Amino acid sequence: MIKKTLVFITSIFLSIIIAMFYGAIHNQFTYSVSNEFFTEVLFERFGFVQYGQDTPRLTASIIGAWSTWWMGLISGLVFTIISLFYSNIRQMIKSIKQATLVILGTSITFGLIGLCYGFLGFSRLYSTCCFPLQIHNVKSFIAVSEMHSFSYLGNAVGLFLGILWQIKGIKDNKRFH
Repeated sequence: MIKKTLVFITSIFLSIIIAMFYGAIHNQFTYSVSNEFFTEVLFERFGFVQYGQDTPRLTASIIGAWSTWWMGLISGLVFTIISLFYSNIRQMIKSIKQATLVILGTSITFGLIGLCYGFLGFSRLYSTCCFPLQIHNVKSFIAVSEMHSFSYLGNAVGLFLGILWQIKGIKDNKRFH
């Protein structure tokens, strides 16, 4: 029981770290596509106007980490609680790793779909975008905005798929034992 408790606590902590790292990397990528999304919207929203202007890349990473830590907490809790139904530590850890890869893959995939969605002109944001902001590259701004939104959606879908993956693993494990 002590080992499962240790895996439980460690897994939640690592899920938070992974989510923060994902957010930081995600924002580095999206900053490269549209720095205006950060300088005109996110730096102000997060209270980093002056600091953000002085250290924009670092600020984008900080905002990414702050925006995603809670998703790591939720997914870590959910995946770890489900993993308690496995009979041994090895299966428990494997289950958490696989579910985490599912949620990461889904978030990345949905984010890239959102980026394409924005770049291809499907977004409704084109009709309402940017006023009163002074955006020079509207297409990139909208694409990054859509990528951020789709990534959150991908996280929710990935959480659901990760849960299904774990439940299937529990059922398969019981069938073979």
